[in-house]
Amino acid sequence: MTETITSDDLPVLRMRALGLTADAAGSGAGAGSGSDRVAAVAHRMLAVQGQDWRSSRWALGARAANLTGSEVGVADVAAAFTEGRIVRSWPVRGTIHVVPAEDVGWIQAATNRKPVAGAARRRELLGMSDEVLDRLIDVSREALAGLAARGEGLDRDGLAAAWTEAGIDWKSAWRYHVIWWLCQNGLATFGPTDGSVEPRLVLAEEWIRHPRTPDDPLAELAARYAAARGPVRAKDLAWWAGLTAAEAGRGLEAAAESGALERVRLAGVSGAAGALWASPEVLGSAAAVPDWLLLPSFDEHLLGYAVRDAQLAPEHFERIVPGRNGVFLATVVHRGRVAGTWRRNARKGGGIGVAPFPGARIDPAALASEHARWSEFHGLEPGPVELAEAAGG
Repeated sequence: MTETITSDDLPVLRMRALGLTADAAGSGAGAGSGSDRVAAVAHRMLAVQGQDWRSSRWALGARAANLTGSEVGVADVAAAFTEGRIVRSWPVRGTIHVVPAEDVGWIQAATNRKPVAGAARRRELLGMSDEVLDRLIDVSREALAGLAARGEGLDRDGLAAAWTEAGIDWKSAWRYHVIWWLCQNGLATFGPTDGSVEPRLVLAEEWIRHPRTPDDPLAELAARYAAARGPVRAKDLAWWAGLTAAEAGRGLEAAAESGALERVRLAGVSGAAGALWASPEVLGSAAAVPDWLLLPSFDEHLLGYAVRDAQLAPEHFERIVPGRNGVFLATVVHRGRVAGTWRRNARKGGGIGVAPFPGARIDPAALASEHARWSEFHGLEPGPVELAEAAGG
């Protein structure tokens, strides 16, 4: 029998799925070292938006640390990278994410058709021939060869320097595309880091020691995506993974038939908009949702869905993405719904500035423990929590 949920249930259930409830099991972080817990979160989430390096660290840390007191820090995220447990690459939508190392290859194989198909047109606009691309790829692989075995890699500037040394007349606008192409096609990935800088590029075949190949990649993609974000619609999965509607539906149906997911109905909503999927674990959870959270920019709390109305009132979207420029600000979340934005203060004394949405009431004192948790993760003194001008005002 299909379970029916209400619109009020939806943000609560999604918080549980996202690992943002106040229990270690719900966060996806089990026992073990800090890097163990970070790796467990990455496995549960499948992929975490990662174009902002600093924000992606807190996206993992917020879930890996028990919400009653942090035991995980930025060094543990760096360790999970350097131990080869998680990587930074382009697994879905042609967008950079943090992914379990063993999973990135099969995810790309299942989802990279659309991004790769558009690459030739992009190179035409950049003025880069296929012959030059081939030469850049060959030189890149030569420059990266053997570095992974020493726990080393190249940053973007270092790789570009290798192109120059090889006598290639390359343009600055090419660099992003070449690095993306290397990673999108499973030739390279971002792996080791000392924590102070972004992960370095290494050859994927040298760095990823135990790549997986699921029996049914589409079903596993659907099951793990929905388990970490559900209840979700097929439309959400299609957008998030860059799949066709048919592929998303097929994956969700297969996951439901295996018992990994259950069908859910949103009360009062007919048709496809009311048809959702979630994991039995999330539907059966009783974990309490925290009153207040400080989530990073680009967090999966919003970026995990095509339709975000359950978490964010549509009229506030441009307050989260000013000018609709694609840059999602860090959010203040109240019982599963976004109530404003926040940012770290640059002035002496630190602390954070909180910008409530118009009409929203945010008590700075209520954010003190959450800010302390964020500060502990980053090895900082908490500083004051101050109200700023209303977000987007």
